[in-house]
Amino acid sequence: MSLNIGIVGLGRIGRGVLRGNFAQEKGGRFDIRVVCDVMAIDHVAYLLANDSTYGRPPFNVDCDGDDLIIDGKRVRYQKVDRRRSSPDDGSWEVLRQFDLDVLFDATGTATIHDFRSLITQEVAKKILCTWNVSGCDISVVFGVNHSAYDPLHHDVISASTCTGNALVPICHVLDKHIGINFARAITIHPQLSDQRVLDGYHASSQLGRGCASSIIPTSTNVGKSTTLVLPRLEGKLDAMSYRVPTAIVSVIDLTATLSRKTSLEECVELFEDYANKQLAGIIHCDYGAWGHQKASIDYMETQYSSILLMHHLTVSQGHHLGLSLMHDNEHAYCCRVLDVLGIL
Repeated sequence: MSLNIGIVGLGRIGRGVLRGNFAQEKGGRFDIRVVCDVMAIDHVAYLLANDSTYGRPPFNVDCDGDDLIIDGKRVRYQKVDRRRSSPDDGSWEVLRQFDLDVLFDATGTATIHDFRSLITQEVAKKILCTWNVSGCDISVVFGVNHSAYDPLHHDVISASTCTGNALVPICHVLDKHIGINFARAITIHPQLSDQRVLDGYHASSQLGRGCASSIIPTSTNVGKSTTLVLPRLEGKLDAMSYRVPTAIVSVIDLTATLSRKTSLEECVELFEDYANKQLAGIIHCDYGAWGHQKASIDYMETQYSSILLMHHLTVSQGHHLGLSLMHDNEHAYCCRVLDVLGIL
């Protein structure tokens, strides 16, 4: 039976999930009944139909009154005032009429109190969000711990983050079979919408610098994303990030001190085995094309959570590992969100 879904927040990820839902299956993989944002409906239709990164979608988009028309299907649009997004003021009661199984929140602004209230008010049976909301019932990285989801006890679910979905499968494989004493992850991440095009104010001063002009060091939550799913790595993982002036595809460079001695051959065999079996479709071992290494743009619109660059996998003195992976930080993550929706 198809789930009844509502979406709150039509930024890059909200629109990506909406687009992916209709691109994966004619008429939609899930029954998306209502979508909500602060924009006027014609602006939403315009952004869905015209994407500067991925181009036009493989279906028609239109709007009529209060409905978006996506691939011939009518989806109700509810304009909301994000400043009044707290469910305690009754502003979300209008969503009750849609009998939602899952409300997918891609705003990044709600709290666990907001989510519990939405469930109590019967706006939706479950909440799925796209960040590490404090107090959620479970953080799911599909392919690693999705089987731990318990429908009787897990009502507020996090789909982790884009970088979490990329790093967790790799750390899971390494720590399970070899062991990680300590690791450091550096993410090289495309510019995001919270940055400034020209120098201006930002709560994090470096992110207020013109995003097209600099490589900008900043913090990342990939460490928290990883330990929420792999708590045994608590205190063993450090991370930082650089924002770079590209539109899409992120890189993670991981160095790790391993618990036991290993070899390059063992690590190659281990990752290839997982890529072909337990984590098929989640991780991919990439050897380039015709003997040549690829550039980041070549991985745009790939669905893998982690693409290991096998030419850069190294093992030194048996205990020191280095690897690089790439992932489409929007499309691949949206594919995983849809996968998580499929188990709810």
